[in-house]
Amino acid sequence: MEVAKGVHRLTGGIVNFYLVEEAGKLTIVDAGAPTDWGLLAGAIARMGLSPTDLEAVLLTHAHSDHTGFAERARASGSPVWVHEADAAVAKGAKPPKNDGAAWRYLWRLEFYRTLISLARRGATKIVPVLEVSTYRDGETIEVPGSPRVVHVPGHTPGMCALLLEDRRALLSGDAVVTRNPLTGRTGPQIAPSGLNRDTPLALRSLDRLEGLGADVLLPGHGEPWEGSLGDAVREARAAGTS
Repeated sequence: MEVAKGVHRLTGGIVNFYLVEEAGKLTIVDAGAPTDWGLLAGAIARMGLSPTDLEAVLLTHAHSDHTGFAERARASGSPVWVHEADAAVAKGAKPPKNDGAAWRYLWRLEFYRTLISLARRGATKIVPVLEVSTYRDGETIEVPGSPRVVHVPGHTPGMCALLLEDRRALLSGDAVVTRNPLTGRTGPQIAPSGLNRDTPLALRSLDRLEGLGADVLLPGHGEPWEGSLGDAVREARAAGTS
């Protein structure tokens, strides 16, 4: 589904990843679950392109439901990029402990929906990416779409949003989502504390998104959100923590 000019949303359920097309070449933003490779291949074919047109995989952060098939793409010739603060985890290091407890969500149906979906698709544990390139805050990455990096730590130390300035679209990863994967709540919000390294920092990081020039928010979880990015940030602040 095209959700902004030349930007296609793909999802096997629970988590989104995106294809950014420019002049017949592609950038993948996030890599879903490991078994989502078939979904990716089908989408590329329907666009009249081939896997050889993949120029890069950009990871918004190093969580297993976003690194999915990244190593497979890398082995096929597409370099994988991630913020330097998440590089070690993307390569297989043990992630830091989250600041929220999983037991708080055990009574939520959405917790089991998410867990079962990701487990079936092999996304409960990171498949290590053997080699990564790193990007930094403020950098414009020279790949199709020319995304600009906005570091918004909290969900993970290296959590980043990617701004497609000419398309006025923000790929927010899990810095702002529109469906809570543990509670099922919809609307702009930060990720639940059970999935965050530092929830207070995740809330403060919203300040970095408020003034960006984007009309569409493309989250890692939930539906695209159209309208003022400032309004989305204000809704996320009002939603608070979960």
